[in-house]
Amino acid sequence: MVIMTSFHLNIQQPTSIYSDSHLQAELQRIIELRLLTPVFQPIIALDSRRILGYEALIRGPENSPLRTPDQLFSTARSTKQLAALEFACRAASCEKFVKLKLGGKLFLNMTPLSFTDSQYRDGVTREILQRVGLSPERVVFELTESQPLDQFDLLRAASEHFKRQGFAIALDDLGAGYAGLRVWSELCPDYVKIDRHFISGIDADPVKREFVRAMLDIANRMGNKVIAEGIETEDELHTLVSMGIENVQGFYLARPTAAPITDFPAHIAAFPQRQRFGNHDVFRRTVGEIMVKVDVIASTTNAEAVVKMFRDDVRLSCVPVVDGEMPLGMVSRSELLNVFARPFAHDLYAKKSIAEFISSMSLTVDISCELKKVGQLITEDPNQNLGVDFIVSRDGKYSGVGKIRQLLRCITEEKLRAAKYSNPLTQLPGNVPPYEHIDHLLHTKEEMVVAYVDINHFKPFNDAFGYGFGDEIIMRLSNILCRHIDAEQDFVGHVGGDDFIVIFRSKNWRESCEQIFKDFAAAYLELIPHTETDYWSHDRNGARQRFGALTLAIGCVSPDATSCTTHHHVSLLLADAKHNAKKMGGNSIFESRRRLAPTN
Repeated sequence: MVIMTSFHLNIQQPTSIYSDSHLQAELQRIIELRLLTPVFQPIIALDSRRILGYEALIRGPENSPLRTPDQLFSTARSTKQLAALEFACRAASCEKFVKLKLGGKLFLNMTPLSFTDSQYRDGVTREILQRVGLSPERVVFELTESQPLDQFDLLRAASEHFKRQGFAIALDDLGAGYAGLRVWSELCPDYVKIDRHFISGIDADPVKREFVRAMLDIANRMGNKVIAEGIETEDELHTLVSMGIENVQGFYLARPTAAPITDFPAHIAAFPQRQRFGNHDVFRRTVGEIMVKVDVIASTTNAEAVVKMFRDDVRLSCVPVVDGEMPLGMVSRSELLNVFARPFAHDLYAKKSIAEFISSMSLTVDISCELKKVGQLITEDPNQNLGVDFIVSRDGKYSGVGKIRQLLRCITEEKLRAAKYSNPLTQLPGNVPPYEHIDHLLHTKEEMVVAYVDINHFKPFNDAFGYGFGDEIIMRLSNILCRHIDAEQDFVGHVGGDDFIVIFRSKNWRESCEQIFKDFAAAYLELIPHTETDYWSHDRNGARQRFGALTLAIGCVSPDATSCTTHHHVSLLLADAKHNAKKMGGNSIFESRRRLAPTN
């Protein structure tokens, strides 16, 4: 949890100089008079360039001994007013969040110990949300605990309590205090927030990078979203982006304020996005693949007729409203029948045009839109109703309907497939996806240059410096390759060990390779001190010899799509190009003139 204290030393006094009775009375005064002030710190989603949500942090009154969050909650624990304080904080935060019309999710801190407080009362949070008009789906409870728990029952009960009510759960301060691996495994939260201890100075600390990389890997496998908090420098953010962190929070991005930013921070808008899986969705599946044809209705159809349609066919969940070829939106079964369930609804609405009942959550997308993008539009909008299917159009004209259930199934299958074939170290697609991508480009007769990137003398380096340094240099090469491709056209795959395949469709691939050489040389010198650039190790034949700085061999081929009909043909051309590049020594590019499929 990120805490910002802002008080004047000449006014604010330590709570130790006040008696317990004085502090208890002061806390009661603050709660009863609603003197709590919420401030909000944005949580940034880097991949989608948006604000994921805001963490609400609480301040007491100025000139009060309970100005800071630590002082407030310490007094609440000692005077057994923890539940009362948390309810007051929750109400103040929700009210201000809605008043400011902030988008995304609201992250609220809570401690499971409040469940043991005599003043705890179930249902208070629901009452608050109903009063301010905020849905539970937009609220995330950050479970944090500054005291050790002998049993995990209380923490589990808190998590299950909020999940049953539709709230999401975040585990705060992962890796610090008592928020350890057992808590993580017990709760299976929606979000995990990596403690700032591991973030501070991570750009210069390989040990912290290994811990964060391990946490990220576990979270990815468990389906948890990771938030790195406490980011205070540009270098820290650069490092986290290169490691694949997507959600970030900290002073460098935005400080907690009473009126927080609502747009993506301008000073990080130009930050390079992590190409974590490259273009692993080889075929870029579009909504046209899952579109279905259904009966449509005109906007002049009366509501009574549509109600009858829904009642006659229990499988019908939505009906598209189309005038001519122009889609107007969707009518939702649940929304319409709920209206007609009210007293006198038939007399009031039966003869009205169905156009008046089009769902406000109707979504129309072009037939060429990628499934992944549609999924983001639907699942990342907190106001979107997952029960309302979407309309598919072509050049603005009605074409069909996309079923939400089918969309989510396809996206899930694609994610499972990507995870199955991704390299566990770099998370880049390995083995199967690169070759599928080559097959696809050959089938569509598109020009490409396939580059095989290999580190010269990697095994002696690994033997001399150890696997930790070996993995680090592979990770750095992975990041460099991703940084120097065109994410819209090119593809990076990690096919094992220190071997990578880059499939270029961009025209400046030679310039990209030259820049890869330069950046890799700089990355090596940054990792290995100048005094150790030359070292002794054993070659592949077991002979001891002196080696210098690591270099890259890049073998390139431009296969003829008419002759080469499968990636097997390209692999044979590529193996020869790689062999010739390695014979050249040093940082070398070998561009093969062979384009036709081998005859044997």
